[in-house]
This record gives sequence, C-alpha cells and structure tokens, in this order.
Amino acid sequence: MRFFPIGPRRRSSLLLVLAVALAASPGCAKRETESPAKTATPASAAPASSSSSPSATTAAAASTTTPAALKKVLGRWLREDGGYVLEIKNGAPGGVLEALYFNPRSIHVERAAWYEGAGKLQVLVELNDTGYPGATYVLSYDPATDKLAGEYRQPAMQQSFQIEFIREPKQP
Repeated sequence: MRFFPIGPRRRSSLLLVLAVALAASPGCAKRETESPAKTATPASAAPASSSSSPSATTAAAASTTTPAALKKVLGRWLREDGGYVLEIKNGAPGGVLEALYFNPRSIHVERAAWYEGAGKLQVLVELNDTGYPGATYVLSYDPATDKLAGEYRQPAMQQSFQIEFIREPKQP
C-alpha cells in the first residue's frame, strides 16, 4: 500500500519545498519573534525529557481557536509497530500546531505544522533529540479509517518507512 502517489525524488523535493514554505510563512516568523524562550534556549540545549517545546508552548498561546479541519486529528495517536505515541494537542490558523512525541519517554519536538493538501489534512512533525536528529513524520489524515498514515524519515539511518498511527481511546 502506497500513501504517496509520487516517487522518492519528487517526495524529497516536495518535503524541501514544504519546509521552506513553512519556515517562510508568517505563522512561523511570528512564532519565532514571540518566543523569548526559543531565542534563549537553542533546541540542542533543551532537555530531552521536556514534555513540550518552546515552539509548542507558543503555538498554544498563539491562538485558542482550533480550525475545524484540525479538530479531527486532536488527541493521542499510537504507532502499533513500536508503541510510539504522537499527541496532537492544539492548532491555530496558519499551520501552527502543538504536538508531543513519546517513545516511551518524551522526545523533543523541534517543529510541528499542519496544512491541507491533496484533498487531505496533513501533519508535519520534526523531532530533534538523542537518536532522532532531524527525524520527520509527514502524515495524512484518513477520515474513513480515522488513521494518520504516511512517511517517517530517519536521516541518521538514511531510511524512510511507511507507517500508520491509530487513535488511542480517550482515558476516563
């Protein structure tokens, strides 16, 4: 089963274009200027056990209004092939997203964003922690199956994997 109907070379180009567009978007620029913690504490100096990143905290403060399309993916998502958990907590217009990642301990989320493309809601999560330098998830939400599916790229190992996350049931 393929989740992306494009070849690896075009997929890499698409990811590069996406990263540049996100970095240049007004939402990202605003987040950078509003967050003194981001300037004072480089991502490499952030503790690995931190449960939220400065940019994630800023994302929550940036807006309390979550777009309707994004509300569908809020919650905790489990990758069954390894017990990895992606928690999507909040989002705002302009692609701002607050996300946490666990394996099982907290892994630093460097950047997270959402966008609508190819007729689907898509989520980008970039990790930056020990064992995860620059690792990224590019996921599409499938409302029919209520799954997040896509590609996990692990640059340190020079590998990419097709993966799926299923929604974790809400805890009482």
